[in-house]
Amino acid sequence: MKTIRANILGFLFYLSVGIGLVTVIPPWFLYCAVTGKWNKFVLVTKPFFAVVFFIFGVKVKMEGTLPEKGNTCFILSNHQSFIDVPVILYKTFPCAFLAKKSLFKIPYFGQLLTHTNSIPVERGNPQANAELPSKIKDRLSRNFPIMVFPEGTRSKNGELLPFKSGIFRIIKETGAPVLPITLIGTHKVLPKSGIAFYPGEIKIIPHKIISAEEIEKLSCEMLKNAVREEISKIQ
Repeated sequence: MKTIRANILGFLFYLSVGIGLVTVIPPWFLYCAVTGKWNKFVLVTKPFFAVVFFIFGVKVKMEGTLPEKGNTCFILSNHQSFIDVPVILYKTFPCAFLAKKSLFKIPYFGQLLTHTNSIPVERGNPQANAELPSKIKDRLSRNFPIMVFPEGTRSKNGELLPFKSGIFRIIKETGAPVLPITLIGTHKVLPKSGIAFYPGEIKIIPHKIISAEEIEKLSCEMLKNAVREEISKIQ
């Protein structure tokens, strides 16, 4: 009975997000298009997910303080669930995600992604990603932090997966600081497999920011290990 209820809640959660994409988002999209204020487009996600989380019994707590200058950094987080992205958009800064290029090809959804300043990434194709550093620098210059899940995919059980190395080379090249954060409980609320949804508490734990000066002294491998160590402290 519990599983049936969880699956029904999951279906309703995804349905609510889908309905929101075609009802709530378009008027704001039109406003940004008319005024040219595209940098404000992603702000609609905060009130939208605040309502969705309230309806579905999800409490998101920030344990710690976000840095004042977080809008000019990379945010690196563990990745457990589809709900990670809504949680981050709801409780942290408006940010630009590095996302799979295939997502940008989805009709309508791809356009929304583009206007959130997110950046397409083609896995395993360095040539296709040659302009990635310049695009990242552009977003940072416009006060959009770059949100990255260095594991590259969601963990099935919440355990931290190995980190990909590519993003750390880009971080070194751009010279921007890094804010590691740990998400706790997202895989329990919305597991990777299936559609089951379990109301509960999710925590966001921001760690000490790694400054550009500190990063300059580290190799890519050392930086990767330092970020992983910070994120795994709370797990």
